[in-house]
Amino acid sequence: MKQFWITFKQFMLYLLLSQGIMIVGGVVAFISGGMKGLEKDAMMDYLYSSKILLWSMILGYIVTIVVFLGMRYVKIKTGRIERDRLWQTIGAAALIALGWMFVEVGILQLIDADKLFADEIEELEKFSKILSGPLGAIAVGILAPISEEIGFRGVLMGGLLRMRCGAWPAIVISAIVFAFFHGTHIQLLGTTVFGIIAGWLYWRTRSLIPSMIIHMVNNSAACILEALAPDYEPGKMASVAFIVVFLPILIYGLKWFHK
Repeated sequence: MKQFWITFKQFMLYLLLSQGIMIVGGVVAFISGGMKGLEKDAMMDYLYSSKILLWSMILGYIVTIVVFLGMRYVKIKTGRIERDRLWQTIGAAALIALGWMFVEVGILQLIDADKLFADEIEELEKFSKILSGPLGAIAVGILAPISEEIGFRGVLMGGLLRMRCGAWPAIVISAIVFAFFHGTHIQLLGTTVFGIIAGWLYWRTRSLIPSMIIHMVNNSAACILEALAPDYEPGKMASVAFIVVFLPILIYGLKWFHK
């Protein structure tokens, strides 16, 4: 029971720091837009393009990382990873990230997820405006993955393991919470699978490094693709090709860690 309350308080602190600061920034940006006399639609466009919101995201992530590492609630260590194989570990994690990202894109395109979740797609496209440019890439590609792995794998899953919850229950529970944290239906299943992969890597290596790497590579690749080809949507043949080419890459990376 003691470990439960420790984990609960630390996870609530994580949410308060990482999301609370961003929410305050969003409120400030909303008030700023209201003072300009903007209508509802124009207000949302203003909010999504606001530097205030972007800077509050960056500040929230930095404060979260500094607090949790500084207070030693979570440690970034090599765990079971042999130091002379660290770069191989990073490379295998990168392959897993790219493999899953393109497989997921292929599946979503084949099931016409854009049509099934049209409203969410529109909101995600508006939100992507915040992430354009170098600051957005730093926030989403680097800081968000470090912060979220600290919160969901380091604090939540690590706490469940210390409560003797069992490896797979801890992996799945933390992955589901991680998926709902992202707040969209279109991302729910894919983010759950991603969370399971990240959790399995954390359990397998006893280190946050591999899960942070797959998270950073996934998010950074998405930012790069958005910058280079914002309007590109793969057709059916391209989607099938994504799955055929990248599924073996994903499997190879997972097998490397399984050894």
